[in-house]
Amino acid sequence: MKLSSLNYFVEVATEGSFTKASEKLYISQPTLSRRIQELENELGVALFIRHSHKIELSEAGEKFLVEVNDVLKRLDNLAHMFDTQTSPHERPQVLKIGYLANFNMGKMYELLDRFKMNYPNLQFLMKQDTPMNLSDGLCSGEYDLVFDLSVYFQASENIEQVIFKKNHLQIAVPTNNSLAHKNKVDFADLSQETFILLERQQSPVIVDYVINQGIRNGFHLKANHYVKDLDEGLSMVSLGNGLAFLYSGMNDGSLEEKYRVKIIDLKSDTKGQNIVMAIDKNNTNNFLQELFHFVKKDLLKGDNKI
Repeated sequence: MKLSSLNYFVEVATEGSFTKASEKLYISQPTLSRRIQELENELGVALFIRHSHKIELSEAGEKFLVEVNDVLKRLDNLAHMFDTQTSPHERPQVLKIGYLANFNMGKMYELLDRFKMNYPNLQFLMKQDTPMNLSDGLCSGEYDLVFDLSVYFQASENIEQVIFKKNHLQIAVPTNNSLAHKNKVDFADLSQETFILLERQQSPVIVDYVINQGIRNGFHLKANHYVKDLDEGLSMVSLGNGLAFLYSGMNDGSLEEKYRVKIIDLKSDTKGQNIVMAIDKNNTNNFLQELFHFVKKDLLKGDNKI
């Protein structure tokens, strides 16, 4: 097993792209792809799941990445064992960051880029995940830092968190729906409607919440369709197949025009629906602590109105 292949693997995993990784490594994409394929053949497992426009780590790849980072860190420590001029901040480091799919996370990328300017050897391994997987992954060490719904951390004493984005429920309706002229509706106004719900495994707390809100208002939500993501749900709303719940944090202002729907604020208890940035208090990684306080300082300066 070649050391260069391990470095190539980490770069591809970090960038999430063979093209971007090859540019950073100054080698051709076909050469990089071949080296990763050779590594996979040597291990006897697929390290990446290859899609038409993106790649992501397989379960085996995620486990391998943890071990490879540990090996490379140990080798780097050996290389600088007698170098008193080398600061720990100058050595390669990887932070594993998980975040919610479908949400507008432009501010997250902006802050990470600004922080990385001061630490060019720091790399971020980014991964979208479900709310439950993000909270579990933070506790298990799969993630160093996550951006998740606050409801998943309400009983977590070992988690330090700060509000990253204010967030509340909205409802998307067809433009010809009788509710389309309203700017805000109550749950009680939805008693005669049919819904398109997110598959429960994607976010069980939220699905259960809207179902329970219906029961509290004297009716059972009628769901004719279950979808995996926001795009599928809003597309079905546009076709007149029902109404779909979404979060204000998903709405960048372009969704109504893109899908030809009306998006209305929903009067509801917003407790636990804000997006928070969270870390495990027991994680003593210096980079992680600095990043958390860097972002926290920026958020507090902006009064969390992101």
